[in-house]
Amino acid sequence: MPKLLNNDDGQTHQTLHGFNFSAVKIEDLGASEYTIVTIVVDVSGSVGPFKNEMELTLQKILESCKKSPRSENLLIRLVAFSDNVNEIHGFRELVTIDPAEYSNILKCYGATALMDAALNSAEATEAYGAHLSSIDYRSNGIMFVITDGQDNVSVIAKNPSVLKKAFQKIKTGEIALESFISILIGIGDDPSNVAYLNQLAQDAGFDQFVEIDKATPTKLARLADFVSKSVSSQSQSLANGQPSQPLTF
Repeated sequence: MPKLLNNDDGQTHQTLHGFNFSAVKIEDLGASEYTIVTIVVDVSGSVGPFKNEMELTLQKILESCKKSPRSENLLIRLVAFSDNVNEIHGFRELVTIDPAEYSNILKCYGATALMDAALNSAEATEAYGAHLSSIDYRSNGIMFVITDGQDNVSVIAKNPSVLKKAFQKIKTGEIALESFISILIGIGDDPSNVAYLNQLAQDAGFDQFVEIDKATPTKLARLADFVSKSVSSQSQSLANGQPSQPLTF
């Protein structure tokens, strides 16, 4: 099970399908608008060979985001999934997170609850956005799901249509998020996995599918750059009221 960082994040909330998530107390927020960011990481057994590189990638994402002019307007949640979905930490202001906290946090074992992890994260983004809106905070959201394999143990989102319905609800329902972007990132060159993830992205309605054929330091560094720039673009869109466009990997 992943190591939990500051699990007492202040307040516990629940999503439509009963997923629990935590978030910083509203009274502790320092800005008036936020981009709600969720990074969802596969920690099934097959990720073990490159888990150290993945931790460095997460650290680089934080370091890059901290350099953004909008760093004080970012809330980050980190989720890991294998047999189950585990919140490593709930929504926290980026400025309060030390990248060193992400050292040795990924414990790799078990199978791949990919779709449950994506549903958990999408619903948590929606629920927290609605909570912020109820007290007059503006927000938008972006979610990255990083995996090297195919779903084989999800129990709630058993097919892509469940995810698609959740994504559509976020984008078209009467909720607080001004916009929402979902990105599925596949790591590895197994043709069957690539085909599966590409089809899942289409069937579930992810906004973008990114393929990384090897988990090399160079390509994971590109991934960190892509994620941080996507976060910055989405946050800037909240500031200027213009839609954010998916970036090319």
